[in-house]
Amino acid sequence: MLQSVAGLPAAERSVNVLEISDFRFSGGTSASIAEEITAQAAVGWTTGLIQLNGPLVAQATGFNPRIRERVIDGSARLLIGRGPVRADVTVIRHPTVFENAADQLPPIETEHVVVVANTTLIALDRMVEYDPARITNMVHDRFGRAPLWAPLSTEIRAQLKRASPGLDLIAEDWVNVIDGRDWYASHRPPSGDRPVIGRHSRGVSAKWPSTRSELRAVYPVDGSATVRVLGGAAPARDLLGHELPDSWQVWAFGALEPRQFLRGLDVYVYYPHHRWVEAFGRNVLEAMAAGIPVVLPPRFEPIFGDGARYAEPGAVLSVVESLHRDPELWQRASMHARKRVAERYSHQVHRNRLQALSGLQPRAPEPAPPEPNRIGRPQVRTAAEGRPKDRPRLLLISSNGTGMGHLMRLMAYGRRATEFEPHVLSLSQGVGAVGAIGMPYEYVPSASALGMDPRSWQPIFTDRVGHALDRIRPSVVVFDGSWPYSGIERLRSSHPDPIWVWSRRGMWMPDRSGEQLTRSDWFDEVIEPGDFAAAADVGATAGAPAIRLPPVTLLDADDLLSRVAARRKLGLPAEGAMALVSFSGGTMQDVTSDTAAAIAAARNLGLQVCITQSVVAPHVALPPDVHVVNRIPLCSYQHAFDVAISAAGYNSFHELLRFGTPTLFIPKRNSSLDDQDRRARWAADQGWSHYATQVTADATTDVLRDLLDRGPEMVAKVAREDPGNGAVAAAKLLTDIHVARVLSARRGQ
Repeated sequence: MLQSVAGLPAAERSVNVLEISDFRFSGGTSASIAEEITAQAAVGWTTGLIQLNGPLVAQATGFNPRIRERVIDGSARLLIGRGPVRADVTVIRHPTVFENAADQLPPIETEHVVVVANTTLIALDRMVEYDPARITNMVHDRFGRAPLWAPLSTEIRAQLKRASPGLDLIAEDWVNVIDGRDWYASHRPPSGDRPVIGRHSRGVSAKWPSTRSELRAVYPVDGSATVRVLGGAAPARDLLGHELPDSWQVWAFGALEPRQFLRGLDVYVYYPHHRWVEAFGRNVLEAMAAGIPVVLPPRFEPIFGDGARYAEPGAVLSVVESLHRDPELWQRASMHARKRVAERYSHQVHRNRLQALSGLQPRAPEPAPPEPNRIGRPQVRTAAEGRPKDRPRLLLISSNGTGMGHLMRLMAYGRRATEFEPHVLSLSQGVGAVGAIGMPYEYVPSASALGMDPRSWQPIFTDRVGHALDRIRPSVVVFDGSWPYSGIERLRSSHPDPIWVWSRRGMWMPDRSGEQLTRSDWFDEVIEPGDFAAAADVGATAGAPAIRLPPVTLLDADDLLSRVAARRKLGLPAEGAMALVSFSGGTMQDVTSDTAAAIAAARNLGLQVCITQSVVAPHVALPPDVHVVNRIPLCSYQHAFDVAISAAGYNSFHELLRFGTPTLFIPKRNSSLDDQDRRARWAADQGWSHYATQVTADATTDVLRDLLDRGPEMVAKVAREDPGNGAVAAAKLLTDIHVARVLSARRGQ
């Protein structure tokens, strides 16, 4: 049970919304309360929680983890003791709890009382679960006012009307809400030889089909589909009369975080007992939010409308197989489900109903609806809207390169691995960029930053990372760097539980020995972020074992701001052609010389000039009419520029080409390992871009003129050859190896 302090000051016992329930519930009730708390906190509404020890949780247990996290992060206050409480709105969640435990309440003064009927009135055995008329009288006696009843669905509404015709019912059902941004994980349509269907519920008979024939029709036992079950399958085993088939994979309730479980499904199929009245079906809502097509019995249609597909048991497999065979149909179903979630079940829906009920006004700006796939709002959370803490944790460790490539790749993985809770630990002084996408991070100074000998610095690295491993307790650790530090071998030995992955970029200089490749044995997996120029790679990694991915960029094309928005945010003129000049990591003399020549060439063509000043690059004195930007990630603003002159590091090379900016690449002249020259020459040979070893005003003027003329045609070739963002594949791989580890551990028990 949570610990708190009784006798809070009166001001601390006055809240906007008071939630009364039994917060020990393990399933949808607590999950729904947690979502509502988050929605309330986002607009500055305070929430108080009063725990009632109801009759439905038989054994002593702690609060649901989602509720506990909302208290810990300050989104809600736990109010204990007999001191009086005041609330603008009081929400009683679960009528049975209130009916049996109302005598545990302190004195409460409130303007409005809502009883959320979030459970069926009639149980499977035809017993009446609670008495609405009696509860109404109890509320009136205790609060001095009659409650509004808020059914979760049309079926519960009908039950209440039949049982107590005089109840004061709200006009619209009190549907469960969800933040779809936290549930959706971009993934491709089914590609296996048989569909993977799944379901998630408590392992009770009411949540399963009522007959053996119906069970076999909905959840095949012949191997024609893989069936995954989260929540236990004892009722199914009892119906079948034998052990479950090998094509079924079963986890106990709570063994996996639902987001993680849903990520591995092609279709979500939920068929409970034919007599069971599902109050709402939060498990279904979560599947829809995750972008998984859903198949349900027709009686669910009044709840979820056209957000799901409906079929009688005998037709379920036909629907599943059609989705499995037709990627376009699957994609449309996925997108439509997410759209309906955003329209009908968002946090804003909850705020709107509270405001209509009580007149509460937001105390903080209402969160803007997310722009599709933008890097900003969908990924950034306030403290109240922070990522759920009950996911497996992913620790991303980056070395300290001369650029931002190592860090940006890890950010790309973490941004898409939504089934994990990501943490970043970096030796890069640019690590503050991680905070812009809402991930927690910490900085560990490198040996060079501390002015130390690497051998003397190693114990510092080992100690700091060891503390992070003890504190974060990750399931998976990813190191991105060209040379794994010696401390990693010791850390791997002292922390054997996580899966260790080396993210190792290719395109090494051909004259480098590749001695560090022997350290691959320290890792469970080695992944290689792809390179457009991989065909030209002749370095030590070219033949080294690794799981090779498509090229990785932090953003996708849909994430970029429009030209108008990008220029406005960067403070650049709205009109006129503009060249981006981006050199970093060279000697001061090289950068100054190249930048001056690039500015002169752009001016020869009447172009405005914008220069980057990266946090990891030396500062260069610039003419007063040159615009300067220092935004990370700059590629979000890439449409602001008509042409670019850039180094050919991994990030800039792939971002500029993938997102369509005609570019002259100038390889960095003092790169210690990254073969920028071979990368830039290869792209020029394909006709995708231009290449030069140095910048002179005259020659660069001619190149820029050609890029302005033919550049769009050149970069169009890239789009036709682009295999897609490897960050998506990396996130799927990390998920798959984690799930495989969990399955293996369970088989070994």
